[in-house]
Amino acid sequence: MSQHNPPAQPPRLSSWGPWRQRLRCATPGVEGVAISLAGEAWLSRLGVARRAMLVNGAISLIVVASLLFATSAAAATLTATGYGSSEREARSQALQGLSQNIATEIEGEIEVRTTIDADGAREEMDERIAARSAGYFEGVEYSEAEQVNGEKRVEARLSQDALLQTLRQLRRSADRELDAMSNHEIGELIDRADFGIALAGYARGGQRTQAEEIAAELEEKRAAAMRFLDFGHLTFDIQPDQAQILLEGERIDNRQRQLLPPGVYRYRIEADGYRTETASLRLSAHSNETISFAMVPDVAASVRLEGTDCCPRAARRALGEYGISVDDNSAVTLRFTFNQEHLAEIGGQSYYRLQAEVEGLYEGQVMASNRATLRRVAEGQLDSRSTALVEALTRAIISGEDGKAMLSKASAE
Repeated sequence: MSQHNPPAQPPRLSSWGPWRQRLRCATPGVEGVAISLAGEAWLSRLGVARRAMLVNGAISLIVVASLLFATSAAAATLTATGYGSSEREARSQALQGLSQNIATEIEGEIEVRTTIDADGAREEMDERIAARSAGYFEGVEYSEAEQVNGEKRVEARLSQDALLQTLRQLRRSADRELDAMSNHEIGELIDRADFGIALAGYARGGQRTQAEEIAAELEEKRAAAMRFLDFGHLTFDIQPDQAQILLEGERIDNRQRQLLPPGVYRYRIEADGYRTETASLRLSAHSNETISFAMVPDVAASVRLEGTDCCPRAARRALGEYGISVDDNSAVTLRFTFNQEHLAEIGGQSYYRLQAEVEGLYEGQVMASNRATLRRVAEGQLDSRSTALVEALTRAIISGEDGKAMLSKASAE
């Protein structure tokens, strides 16, 4: 962007009011989007689109949208003017002018402030959508470049047909599956929807109805995207497939992702021939939770335990959760094997590796098995970690498909 020397005596803030004026199109039947700017004479010296003020000893340049952004009742064309050292730069500035004014409808007065002080230059930008939206437009036309005050001047024009074309493209770009998008991509979708909703407000005549319909669709897409980002995701993956899942009393589909506000939820899972499962969970914002398990057949069953000398109560407690009793005469046996290996002694503390296996036998034949290993277990934690291993392995083998088949076979005889 070309540099401009400010006036010898820029207006002080206290006397800024008289310099302000509302610029509108003077043509009959033309509506204008007014922008407050300084006097024309001063603006022309700054390149029309810039003004300077002295603030606390630092010079602040405020880049605002180019002067004119108008709609005609007859042609209903949106226009914006850009200046630059080349025609290409002037076109780019004009397009940014169109973007800036639409974005203003979304986020209020949007400006790019560059403060120049003794430490150099730095920028604070509050126009994310305005910056992106220059690439949203379809069918923009440009005037021939004119030479004004040593710069190229170009006017960008968005006709009503081009406006509708832009809206259609925004709708197509928003028609995506949220599951397949990253959070960054969803954020961009929301920006596009916001821009399209604001742009639809400039539709006139026969295009207004279509523009309003597209805006309604974009609003739905935006709302869905916001929920997707802000809510928690919950999925149930339950066997058998015909399980009935009730979440807070309402039935939901198996393996269907649910979008829910953060909070605590109670669920109940039922199926003919299986034990009913009830529990609760806490769902956080942005979380992705899956409840996955196989339901336990509702059959009278008993098992015999072997190798649980370390913690027989742990095995009985886990079996009791599934309504299974312990009977030394049962045809089903759960056989536990433990291996405790010393690893090292560090700072006077011995550490071990715990390996455990449980086998499910029916009349002496192994039908199911599960293994687990705990590494680097401190000596003082051996009892508690062994108990946890027994409970976990007992639940795993009882709820597994092979274990269920074993218990069902025993109950059928």
